Amino acid sequence: MKNFTYLLFLAILAGLPLHAQISIGLRGGYTMADLRYKDATISYKYNGLGSPTRLNSWHVDFMVNMPIKGGFYIQPLLRYNTVGAQFEPPVSGPAGVFMPSAREIKLHYLELPLNIVYKIPFSFGKLAMGAGPYIGYALNGKYDLAIRYNGNVVENTHQEIRFNDRTNIISTNSKLRRWDAGANLMLGLEFNNLIVVGANYSIGLTDIDRAASSKLKNRYLGISLGILLNREDY
Repeated sequence: MKNFTYLLFLAILAGLPLHAQISIGLRGGYTMADLRYKDATISYKYNGLGSPTRLNSWHVDFMVNMPIKGGFYIQPLLRYNTVGAQFEPPVSGPAGVFMPSAREIKLHYLELPLNIVYKIPFSFGKLAMGAGPYIGYALNGKYDLAIRYNGNVVENTHQEIRFNDRTNIISTNSKLRRWDAGANLMLGLEFNNLIVVGANYSIGLTDIDRAASSKLKNRYLGISLGILLNREDY
């Protein structure tokens, strides 16, 4: 269904009355990500994950600017992004028991945001602001697992996330799915020398955990620097 929806967006895009030429560009930068986590039971899964905190990572974008009319643009992106979260360990656990606890989850996504952008011209360039939907597909993922005994870490291990497995993060009931979808907000500057800077905030609207007792949703703030390879207003 998500594939069909995005293809429908592209079909509508193909029929829009576009004016002038199209510009393309490359950019990359810093991502501050975390996971919105809700557990109805506050039970074993909570003890296995702990409390999510910020993950510092990075992203790379290929962007296209397609003028429509009156300062409005369609801006599809192809984004490679790393999101997820770090986890603070549970405050306490049973004495004399080895307790596994996930310390960090990293998910590597290929994302397709599709923004409607309005650009305001200035003497130095353009101010761009916009919003739109995105879909994402997790290419792969990893997590760090700590084994604790009486509150102390006795072993660390790294595990691949197997998305098709029934439970794919050891010590939890997590059943992570590959597909994600949500909303994206962006703000940027396009300078006359073709340098671009910008920021975007993306919030996942899809529960990426198939477990019935809990919800996990992506969100992240991205800060980017890049360059346009041509100008669409020439």
